[in-house]
Amino acid sequence: MKPKERRSRIFDTIRQEGRITVDMLVSEFNSSAETIRRDLNKLSKAGKIQKIHGGAMLPGSSEEGSYQQRMGENAKAKRLAAQKACALISPGETLFIDTGSSTLIFAEEAQSIAGLIVITNSAEVARVMSSSENGTRVFLLGGEYNSDNRETMGPMAISQLENFHAQHAVLATGAIDAVAGVMSFDAGEAAVTRAMLGRAENVIVLADSSKCGRIAPFVIGQLEQFDYLVCDVDPGQLLADALRQHDVKVL
Repeated sequence: MKPKERRSRIFDTIRQEGRITVDMLVSEFNSSAETIRRDLNKLSKAGKIQKIHGGAMLPGSSEEGSYQQRMGENAKAKRLAAQKACALISPGETLFIDTGSSTLIFAEEAQSIAGLIVITNSAEVARVMSSSENGTRVFLLGGEYNSDNRETMGPMAISQLENFHAQHAVLATGAIDAVAGVMSFDAGEAAVTRAMLGRAENVIVLADSSKCGRIAPFVIGQLEQFDYLVCDVDPGQLLADALRQHDVKVL
């Protein structure tokens, strides 16, 4: 395996696990500890990972930080929610997938579902889904490019969405509240997500437990506009009651 390919796969492994040890990487890639440490040094200098004693992790943040930082937050919880959401998707269906750490992990899990048509504004989701070898087709929306979140947004992206209709919209969220609804920390992201929400038959929102009961400044939609909340734990009594009142199923 070439060093560049190995580093890419190491990064994907760390992204999936949240954090990992040198010994685990040595075993997985059948490489020496010295080689793995060199790879981690290069990834660290590129800003993709954070080195820790005996291993590495993704940069973390207690707030809504950069896309790379958010990938390190609650990685196992997000993967559990993604796996649950995949059970709602059938082969050959059309999906909107917006930008987010949760939706990127969902895309990784959904690679095994055959014949999907995916419309996304996330370059990372497009990359993951297009690497599937089971007939998945991917349409990446154009628009202004945000290099941090690796996404397109703005009026051009929203206009292009009018050419599509989907069975499902699989959406990330920055916050979800019993009264305020589903929210985002970014106005541009919220606008694209709202457009997806309005052109899908079935709307699935992914939220790890840290998002429940949280408030963000930009509203994506009210609870009654969603069909499923997929979460790693029970969302709490107040939010659960509000979701039930608006016929939102909780997985």
